[in-house]
Amino acid sequence: RCPRARAARRTRPLRAAPAAGMTAVPINRLSKARGAKHVCEITGAPATLVCSECPVYFATKEHFDIWWRGIGNLISQDIVVLRGPPKVIGSEEERHRRNEELMGIRQELLELCTETSQKFLVQGKYELAVPGALQSLKFAIEVHGKEASELVPSYLLLAEANLGLKRLKIAEEFLSLANWNILKHPQAGSSMMSSLQRNFGRLYAAQQRYNEALQAFATDIYYSSQEFGPEHVRSAPSYFHMGRVFQSHQKSDRAASFYAKVIDVYAKFFEAWMSENLLEQSSEITAVEVEEAVEIVRHISEYRERRGEDDPTDAVRMESAEGRYTLGLLQVYTGDFAAGGDSLGAALEVFLATVGVDHERTKACQRHLADLDKRRAAQQALQEQCALQA
Repeated sequence: RCPRARAARRTRPLRAAPAAGMTAVPINRLSKARGAKHVCEITGAPATLVCSECPVYFATKEHFDIWWRGIGNLISQDIVVLRGPPKVIGSEEERHRRNEELMGIRQELLELCTETSQKFLVQGKYELAVPGALQSLKFAIEVHGKEASELVPSYLLLAEANLGLKRLKIAEEFLSLANWNILKHPQAGSSMMSSLQRNFGRLYAAQQRYNEALQAFATDIYYSSQEFGPEHVRSAPSYFHMGRVFQSHQKSDRAASFYAKVIDVYAKFFEAWMSENLLEQSSEITAVEVEEAVEIVRHISEYRERRGEDDPTDAVRMESAEGRYTLGLLQVYTGDFAAGGDSLGAALEVFLATVGVDHERTKACQRHLADLDKRRAAQQALQEQCALQA
């Protein structure tokens, strides 16, 4: 199936490119309705500027720039529809249909803002993650209400973004809101509890409350394992964060144990995917989770390589090669065949030098490198087919 023919999740196209001359301009005081108070979309402070193309307000041009790059470029035209003056619609049936249409737009934008914020968080672009997280919270309230459990993911996004920005007090406030919401909704799933505990663990680690961080991450592992299973690919980040606490404590043996678990889980998952000889990606892991996996495996690989500089034994070299091998599988999964081939090739050299040609890991690496050539050929054929159909 041609990739460009796959159905998009949204029924309406996104307008990602800024309109010509899109900027923030001073609010026209003469046209301002009596009693109207405009506040900054980012900070909640009194606004002095408004977007030139949609009714969104800002305290400074810097706030407009962050909003635009973080989420505004994707939703500005939808904001015009949602915040513009209501249309005069005659019958009750027409009004009901219009309200349903607007609610559908809000639901779509809630998903879009959440996903966009998650991507920026994985990339470490915390400032740009804030606008999407704030918008997702607003849309969640409009769609589900102020007390709904559906607000928790937005609280967690805001907590994580502020953790990344070292705004620990603000992060703790959002985590408290998420925790209070979950306490009022006992039916909250294990996945939500896992995310909450993971972010509390990050907060405690940033505050150097390491024992509490370890406890939070252990609870995260419990809930993640309960939801997905201890060997599931979505449980791997839970082990990783526990390992990072031990790494920061200079407890290299314990960190190595957790990192080994992470690499093992990811390697098995992507080996299974490779063995199925598919061009389609798995439904068990999202694109954002794949980005997170790449960052996690890179961190572990670099950590192992630094250890190898001080301890160049075959065992440590094998650990480093295992990391490169797993990174190579991930790169192939994302479609970066050139980088994947380089990583698998580097790992194979070490496998051959340390455990030999007959070792199972060596054979698996050789098999995946051979399979990579087939994938390249299949991808080329698919692209040619799509070009003919265009």
